[in-house]
Amino acid sequence: MRLLLAAIALCVASPTIAQQPPQLTLGATEPYRHKPSGLSVPTTLDGLQRTSAVAYVPDLDEALSFDNPSNSDTLTVYVFRNVSGSVPLWFDRIDWVASHRDIYGGLVPLHTPTAFTPPGQGTASGLIDSYSVSKGPYRSTAIAFMPLGADWYVSVRYSSKTLDGATLETHIRAVVAALGWPQKIAPQPAAVPVADCTSALALSGDAKPINRSKAMGSALLFGALLSSASTDEKQKMAKDEPPPPPVTWCRDLAASIGMGSSGVYRPVGTTDRYLIAYQDAGRGLMVEPDTLSALLDTKAKASWSVTEYEVAAAGSYIPRDRLPPPDQALKIVGKEHFASKATTWGEKRDIQIDSGVMK
Repeated sequence: MRLLLAAIALCVASPTIAQQPPQLTLGATEPYRHKPSGLSVPTTLDGLQRTSAVAYVPDLDEALSFDNPSNSDTLTVYVFRNVSGSVPLWFDRIDWVASHRDIYGGLVPLHTPTAFTPPGQGTASGLIDSYSVSKGPYRSTAIAFMPLGADWYVSVRYSSKTLDGATLETHIRAVVAALGWPQKIAPQPAAVPVADCTSALALSGDAKPINRSKAMGSALLFGALLSSASTDEKQKMAKDEPPPPPVTWCRDLAASIGMGSSGVYRPVGTTDRYLIAYQDAGRGLMVEPDTLSALLDTKAKASWSVTEYEVAAAGSYIPRDRLPPPDQALKIVGKEHFASKATTWGEKRDIQIDSGVMK
């Protein structure tokens, strides 16, 4: 799943075949430590031994796999950067991807996704569910997904050939408790499973590119600078303003038709914006009203920005004169060159601007 995601999110238009992710260098008895978040994971969880540790993107998307000698139980712990969406949104994507895996042949959830309070946190900010498996070698599988502060997500997936779903859920809760959580974790919003959107997107045909005016180029440049700002810099810029309320997302089933392993989500109560969530690991394509251009040119007509959020970069495309349908938005990022792109992680922040936008 992760390999396909990397090919989609990082190389949308590339025909190259995704390569195996590199293994992390860890001693047999050395616990895994995720330095950016402070999370640590022991070599053994619930009696299962760590069998591999890989970095899909070093520091930003890493995974640990655990197994037992009989191969009756398998466990995977993922930690990846929060660049879009929310816990409920990405739990929904994880649930969808798992439900469509051939190895399971379809899943039957034991209950609706349930909120729980992760260790070291005071809010029920995580979601958990367990499932019976329709066919194949496994009898049950379970998923727990939670935030680690504002910047990280942690996902735990557990499958068993012998345990029923209810029993497996007690095991995955024990695994979550056994992880080495940081002493201080910034509080996060309570998690409520996403519901279906109750209205349709306000679409009016294919969208056309906005003329590349000087103001538009400035907006793209400002957006790139903002995207590349470090967390500390963003906090300094916003120190006199209260944080915005968390976004509550709904699932747009109609707009998701034809999206394959991706799904379309919208902030509840809106019809003029959406996020295409790529597979199940945090990356996505956001389309929304272009407020930056409106601020820089009060006489400009309404336009919509198209921004792709990768795990370590954000790329903006030429704004459109109306809300593009989701399939058109995917074509934009697949066929067009970005207008601006900025790295959003690391000490060195690179910003690339398409010279044609500034003309």
